[in-house]
Amino acid sequence: MIRSHHASRLALAVALVAGGSVAARAADGPTATAPTADAAVPGDGDGDGGANPIVVTGAAKKQTVSAGALGPRSLLETPFSVGTVDAEQIQRLAATTIDAAFAYDAGVRSNNSGVASGNTFSVRGIAIDRTNGYKLDGLPFPYWYQDHPIEHLQDIQILKGAGGFAYGFAAPGGVVNLVSKQPTRTFQALFDLSYRSSSILREHLDIGGPLDAEGRYAFRLNAVNEEGRLYNGAYNKDQFVSLALTGRVTDKLDWQLDGFYQRTRQDDQVNTISILTTTTTINGVTYKPVTSLTPTSGDLQPGARGTTKFNDIVSLTGRVNYEIAHDWKASVAARYAALDERFPGSLATIYDNAGDYYSTAYNMNRLFRYYVGDASVNGKVRTGPITHQIAVGASSLTVQFDYDNPTRSTVIGTGYNIYNANNVPTLSGNAAALYNNRPPVWTRYQEVHQRALYASDTLGWGPVSVLLGLRYTDYEEVNFNPNSSTSSYFHYHPVSPVYSISVAVLPTVHVYATYVEALQRGALAPASTTNANASFGPLKTTQYEAGVKAEGRWGSANLAFYRIATPSEYTDTTNTFVRNGTARYQGIEFNATLHPIRDLLLTGSVAYLDAKQISGPSNLIGQTIAGTTDFQISGLAEYSLPFLPGVKLTGGIHHSGRAYGASNIFVFHSSTVGDLGASYGFNASGHAVVVRANIQNIADTRYWVPGSVGTSLSPGAPRTFTVSAQVALQADHANDAPSDGGVIGAGASERHRGRAYLELDAGGAFPAAYQAAVLNKVTDPTAASGAIRVGQKAGWDLDGVLGYDLGRFSVEVEAGAKRYSTGAVAYTNANVAVDASGRGAGDYPDAGGRTSVLSAMFNGLINIGHRDGATRAFAGGGFGLARVSTGRWTLDRTQASNTFTSSAASMAATPTYFSADNATGFAWQALAGVRHQVAKGIDVVLKYRYFEVPSLTLRTTNGNALKGNLSSNSVQAGIAFRL
Repeated sequence: MIRSHHASRLALAVALVAGGSVAARAADGPTATAPTADAAVPGDGDGDGGANPIVVTGAAKKQTVSAGALGPRSLLETPFSVGTVDAEQIQRLAATTIDAAFAYDAGVRSNNSGVASGNTFSVRGIAIDRTNGYKLDGLPFPYWYQDHPIEHLQDIQILKGAGGFAYGFAAPGGVVNLVSKQPTRTFQALFDLSYRSSSILREHLDIGGPLDAEGRYAFRLNAVNEEGRLYNGAYNKDQFVSLALTGRVTDKLDWQLDGFYQRTRQDDQVNTISILTTTTTINGVTYKPVTSLTPTSGDLQPGARGTTKFNDIVSLTGRVNYEIAHDWKASVAARYAALDERFPGSLATIYDNAGDYYSTAYNMNRLFRYYVGDASVNGKVRTGPITHQIAVGASSLTVQFDYDNPTRSTVIGTGYNIYNANNVPTLSGNAAALYNNRPPVWTRYQEVHQRALYASDTLGWGPVSVLLGLRYTDYEEVNFNPNSSTSSYFHYHPVSPVYSISVAVLPTVHVYATYVEALQRGALAPASTTNANASFGPLKTTQYEAGVKAEGRWGSANLAFYRIATPSEYTDTTNTFVRNGTARYQGIEFNATLHPIRDLLLTGSVAYLDAKQISGPSNLIGQTIAGTTDFQISGLAEYSLPFLPGVKLTGGIHHSGRAYGASNIFVFHSSTVGDLGASYGFNASGHAVVVRANIQNIADTRYWVPGSVGTSLSPGAPRTFTVSAQVALQADHANDAPSDGGVIGAGASERHRGRAYLELDAGGAFPAAYQAAVLNKVTDPTAASGAIRVGQKAGWDLDGVLGYDLGRFSVEVEAGAKRYSTGAVAYTNANVAVDASGRGAGDYPDAGGRTSVLSAMFNGLINIGHRDGATRAFAGGGFGLARVSTGRWTLDRTQASNTFTSSAASMAATPTYFSADNATGFAWQALAGVRHQVAKGIDVVLKYRYFEVPSLTLRTTNGNALKGNLSSNSVQAGIAFRL
């Protein structure tokens, strides 16, 4: 039966979740390869879904890119240079970051070595804008020094150059669009396990497919966990979970809902290695700018021991797509996304050519909230001999940027040396630096509102097409002082045009020329300048590009010539922030992918960049733009051994030319790095297995990686090893699992067996008191701990569930939110202070604050009851992640304000509350309840939940810590819809 087949497939997937092994017995038959995702569900065409479509490409499909306001287009038809990497290439390179995935695109250059706090990279010599330059499925989201799990992505697309019309405000180097994995038409389940040096273990689970027999609803679940020590000794932990749902209402109307949560942590990591670029006095000694440094081993670790960096990212997106008529589609999308960065990191500043440096501990906390909206209509029409491809729409973006001011920093030592691995800075014993690790006191730094209208028409006449487009933006920016008063306000109404002509000299060869104007947000004058907080409005960039694109069975190739001119902003010799002069970036890019023979794949890439200051102060004219690399070339080959079916060998080499530091004083010399890899794909019990091994930097070459503006550097990654294994459950063999008479689903009624369901539960939460030890983290970590009991009042518990009923058992993915208020606090042992007031032990009946808990859980349930009964009981439990936020826990809520404020604009508030932190940790729960059918396909649910986050550690506002268990009991009522 169809439904028993679905049940069998999901049951086998559950075995993957539980870590079940695949039988080692090898089966005869064709060589196994990892399956490529099917086209996204719903839809039966090319996956178009409006101006910013979700596109999942397969090996046999014409590759499509989302070009923002240009709408969906094939690579050949897009009149810009576009860099693309798909999931197969990512796996081939064993890449775990975006810049690593583009290692063989010469037009893209990494700006650090892969162990800094979030990898960054430049395109055409210009760094990607961290607040506007990254899109997820065509919509903005915050990307501030974090690495999005690459396993979540089906494609990565870089629209190179100025993307002002396509995406709005962004730096002119390029715009990155991350295309997430979406639900598929057929069931799939995949598990990856990898290990890379020094000791990083990474697990990935990918499950997806239809939720009902008719294929109207589908899902895709991705989960990633990474933990271990990097090759430089820093600790790294990354946890990620995402869920995408799609539904088809009618043949013309469908919806999409997806969200993700990510938590990253880095310990003992250096965030930046700066080099002295001006004459500076340190401890009474004057040092001139650093001019040269011998490269060190990539395992260099000048990061201060005891530093920790967290990133919390959450995103929720909804879309509705409607087919108005043949070739005409409308789409409406909305997104909320937030990034909470806790950044008690360290900075190493090298101040002489001998490699001596001093270390600074600092706390740079950032909070971004994005509110995104987009509505578009795309279609085609013909007027006589001329065809029109039309895209019109409106978009809205509000960004709220909070920070912790003043940014706290402490010099923790001098006299360290990058060539002396035994002399490493530490925060231990430095009370000032440890105190700076307290949670932030959030202050609004900036609000940006962008409201845009855009329209484009691509006119086609035979082999000629002409693109005409305009984007109007209502741009509003408000900047704030630390005391929340307004420091500056800007309101602009710029227009960004695009003009392009393309000629198909052959059906598979296009020649194009494009002119585009782009806008990016101008910088604010630093606080130390004579005109602090001044701004000169948006930066207007112009770009000319011409190129040739070709594709065929032999592969594909593209050649692009470009010239970008953008205004320069800097602090001049009078310590005044100015906009003066023009930076010009011009160059040539060539990329090709070839299949000269059946079993051989070749890729090659060349980029030449001439980046110069062409106007402005006389001492800058003619200088190479700092941080840019003049020449890059790379090549990669993959060969499938015909005499060893399933075995592939990969080898590549990439060369980077010279780059210059600020004022062209420091020279980053060229480097050449080679990589090797091998993979073996085979069948085990009818399922696809692929094992891989990769070696990066096989010769262990030592080199410096320049920062984006030439004032920082990082050592190139040393020789690293990665081994991985991937198991893919094949849908065809899932049908061979037991059916009605087998173990899976035995004893289940047709009403219950093999059905997916969506469930919404709501009710009361009754939390237990948070009993915690108070740990001294600042003055004496060895001191005896204190004790505190934080009472919690009753609150609410809201949960959404996607489940699958297998008969005797059910499996679920659950997202939950809980909130409750703080009750009385018993400060039973004041051996360690919890806040800056120094209040002593005692009962505090007027305590205040709130507690919020967000959770992502995997549940397993045992179903109890007659197979044909309308009422069934269930019991079970689950595990997952919980993010706990303390909302200004205070000992005395009778104070009018929980902060001491100042009338001085430069002074930030000082907290009187003792905790305003967030922490993510392991959570488990026990569940029991009853379901009762009230209508066909609809059940009501009564549920009990015990929920616990064990060993939860929270920071106090004076730098100490609380450690205890957080738990609650909930009683909920819900409704479940069987799909």
